[in-house]
Amino acid sequence: MTQIKFIEFFAPTTVIDNNELSLRFPKWTADKIFKKTGIKTRRIAKSSETAADLATNAAKNLFKKANIESICIDFLIFITQTPNQYSPTTACEIHHKLNLRSDCGAIDINQGCSGYIYGLMIAKSIINSNGAGCVLLLTGYTYSKIIDPNDSALVTLFGDCSSATLVANDHDNEEEKIGPFAFGTDGANADLLSCRQGGFKYSLSEDDKYLRMNGGAIMSFTLKKVPEAIASYLEMNNYSLQDFDHILMHQANKFILDRLYSKIGAEEKGIVYISDYGNTVSSSIPCALAGLHFNKIKDTEKTILLIGFGVGLSWGCTWIKI
Repeated sequence: MTQIKFIEFFAPTTVIDNNELSLRFPKWTADKIFKKTGIKTRRIAKSSETAADLATNAAKNLFKKANIESICIDFLIFITQTPNQYSPTTACEIHHKLNLRSDCGAIDINQGCSGYIYGLMIAKSIINSNGAGCVLLLTGYTYSKIIDPNDSALVTLFGDCSSATLVANDHDNEEEKIGPFAFGTDGANADLLSCRQGGFKYSLSEDDKYLRMNGGAIMSFTLKKVPEAIASYLEMNNYSLQDFDHILMHQANKFILDRLYSKIGAEEKGIVYISDYGNTVSSSIPCALAGLHFNKIKDTEKTILLIGFGVGLSWGCTWIKI
């Protein structure tokens, strides 16, 4: 059955801490930034460093750690909202950098904070349809390149990061390791978190090249819709929160995560892994899995409920066993 075999992540070397940001934004002390976000440091890509570069490094880390060759990969999925260019597909460039086989598919997915859940669904579907036996699922974001450097709310929140997940068919194991999926979309409120750069709909002003977020409205959406989505997913599949060892949501910020985990009654099971890297968009879930859990539970299988939510506005749920 389909399962996650390995997860790795890669973050840029440049570290921005709260003390540095408090000098840039005098109204925000380092302590205030931490209390509002739960973030101490975030990683920022160099001007010459792209999301594809980060994802390529994450993949190379995975190959080394898993002791596998690139020839094993049948399909490549790259989830990003900061691609190298309009065309060609950035996944095709990563394909070349990783020296993947010529009969290996490669696609980009333009998705944000719920993107990892979408990527897992597509990877599982490709494998279950016999389109591939081994899928390399990459996430990569350099939101720092589309954030106004004077926007204290976003500069303090987001960090750049990438991840690599190996999803494969385990022919020797009949137990399902990736659960059913549920998704949702509120496109009417898509403008609450958006960046008009890179499209053709608008005549852009200087400000339109930056990411814009209505923080209050996004929080209201999150605190209402995410608990509803989780309840619906549990009811639809006849699950309860007791069926899961951990609950891992998109790492938006600690304040929102604490509110969400409390609202669904999962304070003790909820994972918060944001202090060192910030909000890394759809890299946040796999980075948390890799950095906090995946390498520590090899001898004890855990069932983890995953929830992505955010830009779109979109959300998605599934579970994994690792």
